[in-house]
Amino acid sequence: MSRHYIRHPSEIPIQILLAGESHTHRMKNVSLGGLCIETVHCLPDRTEVIIRIPLLMPEFSATGQVRWCHYRSLDDALLGICFGDRETAFAVRMVEQVCHIESYRRQASRRSGINYSSEEAAAEWIARYAQHFPDASQ
Repeated sequence: MSRHYIRHPSEIPIQILLAGESHTHRMKNVSLGGLCIETVHCLPDRTEVIIRIPLLMPEFSATGQVRWCHYRSLDDALLGICFGDRETAFAVRMVEQVCHIESYRRQASRRSGINYSSEEAAAEWIARYAQHFPDASQ
């Protein structure tokens, strides 16, 4: 099976809202078509979920649909979520920001010798550069 989109690794925290409840997970990778999340429980295929990434500016929020889920062990699974057509522009902006943040994390870690987490790098990158990041609505 060939991939339609390049996947970009990321460990940025992500929230899944389902039936009024919010659960925080870690993103494994992201592409224009969707994202892969590390989780403890699988959800049924075609389950509609709301994805939120509060670390991004502005906060990323979009509706997605579960496409697949695979258990790696009893309490460790990978969950694949795709975006609908309406969310594509938001997904592009999210992927761009995630790539910038991860690049910044690697550069900052090399410069300082400190292993920055994705959360630390995101907070620092947003404080320094988010105001200059092009707005998708313009």
